[in-house]
Amino acid sequence: MTSADSAMVRCAQVARTFGDGAAAVVAVHEVSCEVPPGARIALTGPSGSGKSTLLHLIGGLETLTGGTITWPGLGGPPHGRAGVIGMIFQGPSLLPTLNVIENVALPLRFDGVPSATADDRAARTLDRLGIAELASRLPEELSGGQSQRVAVARAVASRPKLILADEPTGRLDHRAAGHVISVLLEAADELDAALIVSTHDAEIAARLPQRWTMSDGALSSREVHSR
Repeated sequence: MTSADSAMVRCAQVARTFGDGAAAVVAVHEVSCEVPPGARIALTGPSGSGKSTLLHLIGGLETLTGGTITWPGLGGPPHGRAGVIGMIFQGPSLLPTLNVIENVALPLRFDGVPSATADDRAARTLDRLGIAELASRLPEELSGGQSQRVAVARAVASRPKLILADEPTGRLDHRAAGHVISVLLEAADELDAALIVSTHDAEIAARLPQRWTMSDGALSSREVHSR
């Protein structure tokens, strides 16, 4: 078990319920877990099992309805601190009025990085993902797969300490999906960042040595396997 002051994130009996009364939906139920430094975790489970909600709770994007969550290895809650956590969302997340390079550079600018430096880092990240030619396009000019790869670039460019990826390859073909996971793993290694990837893809999950499985809002198993 990871000690309290070395864990990136600690969840204790964490719960999240949406709605009230008979219409209430329990998305996450009494989950206790720790994300150690250097973690490479595949978060698996059927649709509706609570994977996305748990990632959002870990990322500080959802409000708890039970339990506690702390971020000792991140120096406290990530709220309002750009670049601490890189989040890749399952659905569209690019700002429609900004072109691709502006979208990727935006978190860097929020973190006080000079515009020229932010743009240069964004351009190099797009190149690593093989989509440098998209730099000047608006989100409406991108395919779903291209948009998702830009979202990955935005998360990686901010050089976070923790990367949370919610189905990052769901809209990509097999070859592109493999490349995106390679980039995420390489970036996590380079940045010495922890990485959690939510996925339905068994091949993607097999590339990460730790496996968390969710069922009905709870962590039903945790295991370590060889890649």
